[in-house]
Amino acid sequence: MVIQVPRMGDAPEAGSGPAGDLLVHVNIESSKLFRRQGTHLYHDARIPLHTALLGGRVRVPTLDGEVDVRVPQGTQPGEEMVIKSRGVPGVHTGVKGDLFVTFRVQLPRYVLTQAYNI
Repeated sequence: MVIQVPRMGDAPEAGSGPAGDLLVHVNIESSKLFRRQGTHLYHDARIPLHTALLGGRVRVPTLDGEVDVRVPQGTQPGEEMVIKSRGVPGVHTGVKGDLFVTFRVQLPRYVLTQAYNI
C-alpha cells in the first residue's frame, strides 16, 4: 500500500519550486493471534477438555491486553463467543468492531490412544 502526502517531499535540487509529494510505502504483516475482517477480529482460543465440559475461565488476547472470558459449561468445539467493541476502530467512524472468539477444545492424546488402541 502506498500513501501519497502532497507537497511534503523534498524540494527540487536545482532552482526553486514547490516541494514534491511524499510517498510512504506501508507493509502490513499478518498477526499470529488474530484474523481481521473489516473492523472485526477473530481469535481461536484453545481450551482444555475439562474446561469445555465443566465451564471455567480462559485468558483471551485483545488489542488492549488480555481479558478473562467465562467459558460456559458444555461448550462445544467450534462454538463462538462475541466480545463487543474489542476489534479495530473504523477508519471513518472510529467505532470499534467486535472480537469473535472461537473455542478449540484440546483433547488429551492419551485418552484417545487408550480408547481406540491407536
